[in-house]
Amino acid sequence: MNREFLINLLFLIGINLIIKPFYLFGIDLKVQNELDNYGLYFALLNLSYILQIFTDLGIHQYNNRTVSQHHYLFEKYFPSFLLLKAFLSTVFIAIAFVIALLLGYQNQELYLFSFLILNQILITLCFFFRSNISGLQHYRTDSCISVLDKLIMIVLCIPFLWGPFQKTFDLQVFVYLQTCSFALTTLFAFLITGRYLSKRLRFRFNAALFIVILKKSLPYSLVVLLMTIYTRVDAVMIERLLYDPITRNGIIQANIYAAAYRLLDAVNMVCFMFAGLLLPMFATLLKKRGDFLSLLKLSSSIMMVVTVSFSAAFCMNASEIMPFLYDNYTVAMTDVAIVLMLGFNSIGIIHIVGTFLTANGNLLRMNIVISIGILINISCNYFLIHLYGAYGAAIATLMTQSFVAIAEFILIRNLFKIRFNLYYILSIFTFILGVCAINFGLSYVGTAWWFNFVLAGLCSILWAVVTQLINLKRILSLFRTKNV
Repeated sequence: MNREFLINLLFLIGINLIIKPFYLFGIDLKVQNELDNYGLYFALLNLSYILQIFTDLGIHQYNNRTVSQHHYLFEKYFPSFLLLKAFLSTVFIAIAFVIALLLGYQNQELYLFSFLILNQILITLCFFFRSNISGLQHYRTDSCISVLDKLIMIVLCIPFLWGPFQKTFDLQVFVYLQTCSFALTTLFAFLITGRYLSKRLRFRFNAALFIVILKKSLPYSLVVLLMTIYTRVDAVMIERLLYDPITRNGIIQANIYAAAYRLLDAVNMVCFMFAGLLLPMFATLLKKRGDFLSLLKLSSSIMMVVTVSFSAAFCMNASEIMPFLYDNYTVAMTDVAIVLMLGFNSIGIIHIVGTFLTANGNLLRMNIVISIGILINISCNYFLIHLYGAYGAAIATLMTQSFVAIAEFILIRNLFKIRFNLYYILSIFTFILGVCAINFGLSYVGTAWWFNFVLAGLCSILWAVVTQLINLKRILSLFRTKNV
């Protein structure tokens, strides 16, 4: 399984590096630079992310784990899951509009929000189809579908951003194009999933089965809901708490936060790739009582190299990176981005440990940890946003992510009696100190920031091998051996 993880991780990172950076920094970044009301879109988008759990209720996580461990249940559950998701989507639409009205959003904002709601329905439906594909261990197919929406979006946006339709482009057009890309991706995922069915798809209403599915998937939905709240509520709170139609302070601060958060979202795709690959693999190993600790250590070590290397290089060069990216740059963007990027290290830990706990079914304990994290996040956001705006929200996010990462790490250590030998712990600290020293030293060389950034990354990887945080010999042996 270690070999399968590495091969698919390299494949997944490869196709993501080809497509997603161009979308994030070529398309999405250009949209924010050109549209003044992007902060409103960012707030509405995050609100739709928080509420989208009602259209899924943890179905795709539960389905992924179930299909990974019991392939034969795929054909039994698939039609029922589709009917259930259609019903839940209707509930989601009603709840979303009620909450948007309670928050004070009005006509034009509600119109835009309606398309973002539709987009969330399409996204969660696509996730469900992908959960079957990866659960049946077609990892590379799932990896290709994971970037298809961004590829379609790039093709659709080019005529509007650089072609003949530039004058007609606005925020609504951008959202319309997103809806088209999500719809086409979801349709493609459905057609691929249908290929794995041995018989014709038949829908039958089975209330008893629906109730069983909901009971089993609800714990997963609570995990997703709670995690979404503490990672997305900050943008909504900034725009609403600082709302002022005259000064537009809420939108201005939301714009600053969105600019910094985009970078975190961009690198966070690596964490999501890890989690997407690891959930079915951990579930399979736990079912077969395989060597899951070996995969846990390998994935954690690689994740640590990625997060520490990137966050250190970014923080050292942030004052040059942010003005390079944004036309409407302010110093506040750099300050917020640095704080958020420090939290990237905690996010990496959460994705590895949280995925393992989810695969093992330790959902109650996870929900308790995340619930406490939400209380910390909302409380800190309320006070810090009023005091420091977007910067206060970034501090609240860092505090929350750090708490959840430490709590989940302690949880997994106690549950599985995991012991880390002194040599491994020393290699971690040596690696972190070395990466900081590399970036600090390069800052005095006087070369361009992009050169320092790339060189720091390469040196950090080499340092990970030297400190034995990454065992190169072990990794090479995995590629030579098929049954590991």
